[in-house]
Amino acid sequence: MYVFALLLFVGYGASRELVVEDMYFYRVDHCNAMASFLVKRYSSHGIAAKDRAVAYCVPKKIDTEKSPVY
Repeated sequence: MYVFALLLFVGYGASRELVVEDMYFYRVDHCNAMASFLVKRYSSHGIAAKDRAVAYCVPKKIDTEKSPVY
């Protein structure tokens, strides 16, 4: 079955690291909402490059019996 996989990257440039790749959603709007929550930053100062976050939702084919889907 095809679902939407959430990919969360933290950092910037060469130090960018994939920290989440196994969160799956049936609906793209739920995936996008979670992506939005994960990248929010509350600060009155600049965000350091190592603390920057980017999230994407991409379609992926998985076995839904082996992986939880939200």
